[in-house]
Amino acid sequence: MFRRQNSCSNVQMRAEISPHRKQTSTAIRTATEIDAESIAQLSCMLGYTTTGEMIGSRLRAVLRLDNYLVLVAVNDSVAVIGWLQAHASHVIESGFRVEITGLIVSSETRRRGVGSALVGRAEEWARQLGAEAVVVRSNVQRVESHAFYPALGYDITKTQTVYRKKM
Repeated sequence: MFRRQNSCSNVQMRAEISPHRKQTSTAIRTATEIDAESIAQLSCMLGYTTTGEMIGSRLRAVLRLDNYLVLVAVNDSVAVIGWLQAHASHVIESGFRVEITGLIVSSETRRRGVGSALVGRAEEWARQLGAEAVVVRSNVQRVESHAFYPALGYDITKTQTVYRKKM
Protein backbone atom coordinates (compact mmCIF):
# COMPACT_ATOMS: atom_id res chain seq x y z
CA MET A 1 0.00 0.00 0.00
CA PHE A 2 1.12 3.55 -0.58
CA ARG A 3 1.52 6.11 2.18
CA ARG A 4 -1.38 8.53 2.25
CA GLN A 5 -0.74 12.10 1.26
CA ASN A 6 -3.23 14.94 1.06
CA SER A 7 -1.85 16.43 -2.13
CA CYS A 8 0.89 16.18 -4.71
CA SER A 9 3.03 18.82 -3.06
CA ASN A 10 5.07 16.29 -1.11
CA VAL A 11 4.30 12.97 -2.72
CA GLN A 12 6.23 10.05 -1.35
CA MET A 13 5.35 6.67 -2.77
CA ARG A 14 6.67 3.47 -1.35
CA ALA A 15 5.76 0.41 -3.33
CA GLU A 16 5.40 -2.79 -1.40
CA ILE A 17 7.60 -4.53 -3.94
CA SER A 18 11.28 -3.98 -4.37
CA PRO A 19 12.33 -2.72 -7.79
CA HIS A 20 14.85 -5.59 -7.79
CA ARG A 21 12.31 -8.32 -6.99
CA LYS A 22 10.51 -9.73 -9.98
CA GLN A 23 6.79 -9.29 -9.67
CA THR A 24 5.13 -12.69 -9.84
CA SER A 25 1.63 -11.65 -10.86
CA THR A 26 -0.51 -8.69 -11.71
CA ALA A 27 -4.28 -8.64 -11.52
CA ILE A 28 -6.34 -6.21 -13.58
CA ARG A 29 -9.74 -5.18 -12.24
CA THR A 30 -12.27 -2.39 -12.56
CA ALA A 31 -11.39 0.54 -10.34
CA THR A 32 -13.55 1.45 -7.37
CA GLU A 33 -13.74 4.54 -5.18
CA ILE A 34 -11.46 2.75 -2.72
CA ASP A 35 -8.66 3.12 -5.30
CA ALA A 36 -8.90 6.93 -5.42
CA GLU A 37 -5.93 7.66 -3.16
CA SER A 38 -3.64 5.25 -5.02
CA ILE A 39 -4.71 6.62 -8.40
CA ALA A 40 -4.02 10.14 -7.11
CA GLN A 41 -0.55 9.14 -5.92
CA LEU A 42 0.31 7.58 -9.26
CA SER A 43 -1.03 10.65 -11.07
CA CYS A 44 1.17 12.88 -8.94
CA MET A 45 4.21 10.89 -10.09
CA LEU A 46 3.62 12.28 -13.58
CA GLY A 47 3.06 15.82 -12.39
CA TYR A 48 -0.71 16.00 -12.16
CA THR A 49 -1.85 18.08 -9.19
CA THR A 50 -4.65 16.13 -7.57
CA THR A 51 -5.84 14.52 -4.35
CA GLY A 52 -7.57 11.30 -3.41
CA GLU A 53 -10.72 13.30 -2.73
CA MET A 54 -10.66 14.85 -6.20
CA ILE A 55 -10.03 11.50 -7.86
CA GLY A 56 -12.80 9.91 -5.76
CA SER A 57 -15.27 12.53 -6.97
CA ARG A 58 -14.24 11.97 -10.59
CA LEU A 59 -14.43 8.20 -10.21
CA ARG A 60 -17.99 8.47 -8.84
CA ALA A 61 -18.93 10.44 -11.95
CA VAL A 62 -17.47 8.05 -14.54
CA LEU A 63 -17.89 4.63 -12.95
CA ARG A 64 -21.65 4.77 -13.41
CA LEU A 65 -21.39 5.52 -17.14
CA ASP A 66 -21.32 2.70 -19.69
CA ASN A 67 -19.00 4.51 -22.11
CA TYR A 68 -16.15 4.81 -19.59
CA LEU A 69 -13.67 2.20 -18.43
CA VAL A 70 -11.35 2.66 -15.45
CA LEU A 71 -9.03 -0.21 -14.60
CA VAL A 72 -6.36 -0.72 -11.96
CA ALA A 73 -3.48 -3.16 -11.90
CA VAL A 74 -2.63 -4.60 -8.51
CA ASN A 75 0.41 -6.57 -7.44
CA ASP A 76 0.71 -9.62 -5.18
CA SER A 77 0.32 -7.36 -2.14
CA VAL A 78 -2.89 -5.92 -3.66
CA ALA A 79 -1.26 -2.50 -3.99
CA VAL A 80 -2.37 -0.46 -7.01
CA ILE A 81 0.63 -0.24 -9.34
CA GLY A 82 -1.08 1.19 -12.40
CA TRP A 83 -4.32 2.49 -13.80
CA LEU A 84 -5.97 3.17 -17.13
CA GLN A 85 -8.97 5.24 -18.14
CA ALA A 86 -10.67 4.98 -21.52
CA HIS A 87 -13.89 6.20 -23.01
CA ALA A 88 -15.91 5.26 -26.05
CA SER A 89 -17.31 7.93 -28.33
CA HIS A 90 -18.85 8.46 -31.72
CA VAL A 91 -16.73 11.07 -33.48
CA ILE A 92 -18.53 12.36 -36.55
CA GLU A 93 -15.44 12.75 -38.73
CA SER A 94 -13.61 9.58 -37.68
CA GLY A 95 -16.18 7.06 -36.43
CA PHE A 96 -16.80 5.08 -33.26
CA ARG A 97 -13.66 4.72 -31.20
CA VAL A 98 -12.26 4.10 -27.77
CA GLU A 99 -9.71 6.60 -26.53
CA ILE A 100 -7.26 5.80 -23.77
CA THR A 101 -7.32 9.04 -21.82
CA GLY A 102 -5.00 8.04 -19.01
CA LEU A 103 -2.41 5.35 -18.35
CA ILE A 104 0.07 5.47 -15.49
CA VAL A 105 2.22 2.67 -14.13
CA SER A 106 4.35 3.13 -11.03
CA SER A 107 8.00 3.75 -11.84
CA GLU A 108 8.98 0.74 -9.70
CA THR A 109 6.98 -1.65 -11.87
CA ARG A 110 7.47 -0.32 -15.38
CA ARG A 111 8.77 -2.67 -18.07
CA ARG A 112 7.12 -5.67 -16.44
CA GLY A 113 4.06 -5.92 -18.67
CA VAL A 114 1.66 -3.93 -16.47
CA GLY A 115 0.99 -1.20 -19.03
CA SER A 116 0.63 -3.75 -21.82
CA ALA A 117 -1.87 -5.72 -19.73
CA LEU A 118 -3.93 -2.60 -19.03
CA VAL A 119 -3.93 -1.58 -22.70
CA GLY A 120 -4.82 -5.15 -23.68
CA ARG A 121 -7.90 -5.05 -21.46
CA ALA A 122 -8.94 -1.69 -22.95
CA GLU A 123 -8.56 -3.19 -26.43
CA GLU A 124 -10.75 -6.15 -25.41
CA TRP A 125 -13.40 -3.69 -24.20
CA ALA A 126 -13.15 -1.76 -27.48
CA ARG A 127 -13.69 -4.98 -29.47
CA GLN A 128 -16.70 -5.89 -27.33
CA LEU A 129 -18.20 -2.47 -28.02
CA GLY A 130 -17.53 -2.75 -31.76
CA ALA A 131 -15.16 0.23 -31.85
CA GLU A 132 -13.39 0.89 -35.14
CA ALA A 133 -10.16 1.96 -33.46
CA VAL A 134 -8.38 2.63 -30.19
CA VAL A 135 -6.76 6.05 -29.99
CA VAL A 136 -4.25 7.36 -27.49
CA ARG A 137 -2.58 10.75 -27.16
CA SER A 138 0.82 11.06 -25.54
CA ASN A 139 2.47 14.20 -24.24
CA VAL A 140 5.72 14.92 -26.07
CA GLN A 141 7.44 14.93 -22.67
CA ARG A 142 6.52 11.27 -22.06
CA VAL A 143 9.44 9.84 -24.02
CA GLU A 144 8.94 6.26 -22.72
CA SER A 145 5.42 6.14 -24.14
CA HIS A 146 6.69 7.05 -27.60
CA ALA A 147 8.33 3.63 -27.81
CA PHE A 148 5.65 1.82 -25.77
CA TYR A 149 2.62 2.39 -28.00
CA PRO A 150 4.29 1.57 -31.35
CA ALA A 151 5.55 -1.68 -29.76
CA LEU A 152 1.88 -2.53 -29.15
CA GLY A 153 0.98 -1.86 -32.79
CA TYR A 154 -0.12 1.79 -32.55
CA ASP A 155 0.80 4.12 -35.40
CA ILE A 156 1.42 7.84 -35.11
CA THR A 157 -1.39 9.49 -37.04
CA LYS A 158 -0.84 13.18 -36.28
CA THR A 159 0.73 15.73 -34.01
CA GLN A 160 -1.34 18.48 -32.47
CA THR A 161 -1.44 21.31 -30.00
CA VAL A 162 -3.89 21.05 -27.11
CA TYR A 163 -5.69 24.15 -25.93
CA ARG A 164 -7.45 24.45 -22.59
CA LYS A 165 -9.74 27.09 -21.16
CA LYS A 166 -10.70 26.91 -17.48
CA MET A 167 -14.39 27.19 -16.74
